[in-house]
Amino acid sequence: MALTYGIVWADFGAEKKETASAEHALGTKMVLPDGRTFYYGQCASGAAITTAGMIVDGQVLKGAHDLDVPPTAAQSVGDNTISLEVPTTDLTKDEYKDGYLVFNDGPGEGEIYRIVSHPAHDASDDATVIITIEDEGIQTAITTSTEAQLVFPPYSGLKLIDGDGTQSTGPLGITAIPMTASYYGWIQTSGLASVAMGATDAVLGNGMQVSEGSGEDGRATLFDLSGDTDLVSIGTAIGVLSTTDEDKQLCMLHIRP
Repeated sequence: MALTYGIVWADFGAEKKETASAEHALGTKMVLPDGRTFYYGQCASGAAITTAGMIVDGQVLKGAHDLDVPPTAAQSVGDNTISLEVPTTDLTKDEYKDGYLVFNDGPGEGEIYRIVSHPAHDASDDATVIITIEDEGIQTAITTSTEAQLVFPPYSGLKLIDGDGTQSTGPLGITAIPMTASYYGWIQTSGLASVAMGATDAVLGNGMQVSEGSGEDGRATLFDLSGDTDLVSIGTAIGVLSTTDEDKQLCMLHIRP
């Protein structure tokens, strides 16, 4: 089945659908008639997310691939296959499909390309892996002095965000329904949402942020700069205030339009 791309204009209820196989490209945007915005993602394989209204982030980048990966040869403008030297870590086939090849240093630095495919990679057998990017090809010729990053699709490996520990991507959105492990579905990024709260209550009209409280993964708290926090507001508390830990709070989300 061909996947849909771009923006999906959908009826109410479409955000509550999940499937075992992908029906859209990861990161596809969906807009409901009332303007609420969602992005298409996949729940991590390790654990389901048991309720709607939970804040999620994506999967952490692999240390051997996340920075300064060198090409094995120069590539010309228009080339859409890039040979990279990845000597220490195996890859499953298309592990980075719908993700990104980013040149972080050297010729071409700052340019980002969507990954179409790559073969399985056995690092013990051959350190080289061929990455195929979108048909546009590279716009700046690269050399063996170029350095690259392999980046997972931001909406893959969705899991409860850990504000008390190390975040993987930062907040990506809010679950619209409980998500089954490894299943595909929609997470909300803007508009009226119902968001799980931690022990600290929201304040009507004030901002909300990812909770940094111990044991409050996936939940929000009052946005408060007095503690020199480095977190950002994910939205504004509206409606009736929740005063119960783990209850849901109405929020006007503004994670991503």
